[in-house]
Amino acid sequence: MKGEIGSKQREGLTTQNAVKIDAETKIIATKRQGEGKKEEVKVKTEVQIFENQKAADVAEANAELATKKAGWAQLAEVESAKAVALREAEL
Repeated sequence: MKGEIGSKQREGLTTQNAVKIDAETKIIATKRQGEGKKEEVKVKTEVQIFENQKAADVAEANAELATKKAGWAQLAEVESAKAVALREAEL
């Protein structure tokens, strides 16, 4: 590429290659941003699932505790009634 025409061709090719590289860079940057957003949503979803599971575990434990407390209260009533009956029998 010699002379004025060669120089112009070289400048044109340089400009074309620069524009092509800029476009490819923008495309790659956009893809990376999209991947980053996907990962962010994925992590937030996993955190929400974990929090929901913990809340469900706590609710289950509370329900089990309430059931046991109710059973203990009923057992205490029965024991109390037995004690009263024994005391009355003794008298």
